[in-house]
Amino acid sequence: MPLVALRAFVAAGRQGNFTRAAEALGVTQGAVSRHVAALEAFANTRLFVRRGSSIEFTPSGLQLFEAVKDAMATLELTMQLLAQRGHTHDRLKVRTSMPSFAMTVVVPALGGYTARHGVQIDLITSLSAPQPADDFDVLISRDLSLPGAESWELTREELICVATPALLAQHGARAKSQWPMVAARSRPDAMATWAVAADMAPDSLHVVATYDHLFLAVTAAIAGTGFLVVPRLVVRDQLRDGSLVPASELCVDSGARYVAYVNTHSAHAQSAREFCRWLKGMLRERT
Repeated sequence: MPLVALRAFVAAGRQGNFTRAAEALGVTQGAVSRHVAALEAFANTRLFVRRGSSIEFTPSGLQLFEAVKDAMATLELTMQLLAQRGHTHDRLKVRTSMPSFAMTVVVPALGGYTARHGVQIDLITSLSAPQPADDFDVLISRDLSLPGAESWELTREELICVATPALLAQHGARAKSQWPMVAARSRPDAMATWAVAADMAPDSLHVVATYDHLFLAVTAAIAGTGFLVVPRLVVRDQLRDGSLVPASELCVDSGARYVAYVNTHSAHAQSAREFCRWLKGMLRERT
């Protein structure tokens, strides 16, 4: 199977022009033409109709293109990822079990980290316990651990109850058990911990809406759907701009610690340590 010729054929099909395909592949136009001609000879059929500088698929060419374009894209991406693994300084794979924390706190700061340190961060989320064969450099979690791995305590979690100013003005004078609350299935412990600290039975709270993830519940709280118990870090920006305000003075240490672990199997251990050091400093500044 002439794989090089197939790659040139797919590039020509994507670009609609041999010249642009050659530029995309970093070869000459003549090389693309020869590869396509070789593929046509191999398939014993015409694949393109030439119309001046542009090209159009024949029925056979379109059939082949639809069959191989996705596979070729997968091969190219896989080879790029394999090549990137060989670099020890310009790319890190960071895994976290806290998607809401990652989306609201970590991701907005990654651009600045990359610009300053020259390291690109690939962020993945997974709630499952990491396995020895899993491919990542850093784990950020509050409920998972890497036994025996180098760890960095990032911050302790503080829970507060927040609401929009309008909702607080409407319901704030009532008993807390009458506040319309929104909850997140991913953090059922947050509301219960806050309620106990407020000398309330968790089941006495009036929950008006429940969402799968905490970041969805935050969005609902910003929209005025209800009061929300949430880690202070996750809503720091909303507290600063006034779209959310504390519903009470109660701030509860949940006992949870946010920890970053350097995977003992990482080929980029030094870069992983530098990332953990930066993350700890960034969170210290935020708090």
